[in-house]
Amino acid sequence: MRAVRALVRKDVLLERRSWETLAATGAFAFLLAVMFHFGFDIQGGEARRFFPGALWIALLFAGTLGLAKGASGDDAEGNGRGLAMAPIDRSALFVGKFVYHLMLMAVVELVVVPLFLAAFSFGAVAWPGLFILGLALGTWGFVAIGTLMATVAGELKGAGLIMPIIVFPLLVPVALGGVAVVEAAVLGEMDPRTMTWIRLLVVYDVLFTAIPAMLYEYIVEA
Repeated sequence: MRAVRALVRKDVLLERRSWETLAATGAFAFLLAVMFHFGFDIQGGEARRFFPGALWIALLFAGTLGLAKGASGDDAEGNGRGLAMAPIDRSALFVGKFVYHLMLMAVVELVVVPLFLAAFSFGAVAWPGLFILGLALGTWGFVAIGTLMATVAGELKGAGLIMPIIVFPLLVPVALGGVAVVEAAVLGEMDPRTMTWIRLLVVYDVLFTAIPAMLYEYIVEA
């Protein structure tokens, strides 16, 4: 845990020097919110049904951009190879990056979600607790698999172009589950399928956090 805290602190300090990754991620999500607002004339009940999908499109695309940018930066500066030689458990490398990316996405969502609520202007969310739960579970799964794939793509040229190709097929459960849970929260209409999606997201999150942490040593060596 000391190694994880040190790695997270290192990434946070590097980000504070330039704000490059956070600015790029937030700006991209903001542009998508503006495009959805002016590109579609959505009002009333239609806005509530369109909102969950539009929000997750912005978060997934913007988050993928941020993950790819961070991975390519580590590779260009040699930080990844240096950390791989550190005398610590390799799983700490994954957990440290995972926690940092989770914090990064949380900051982006604090800005993007209110912007999307204002852009779609349908009033308050019916069930805020379920809304936050859907965002949290979906973000957790996205960050877990995204952190793993960013490590793999970081060694390749054009990581920003490759990341969506290798990440999005694995994110189908996260996208569908996140949209379903957020839609239920926005509409205030919860049924048995919503609980099924929540359970699926929990299982997905746990698996894609535990398995990469255990296999990270072999992935880094490869």
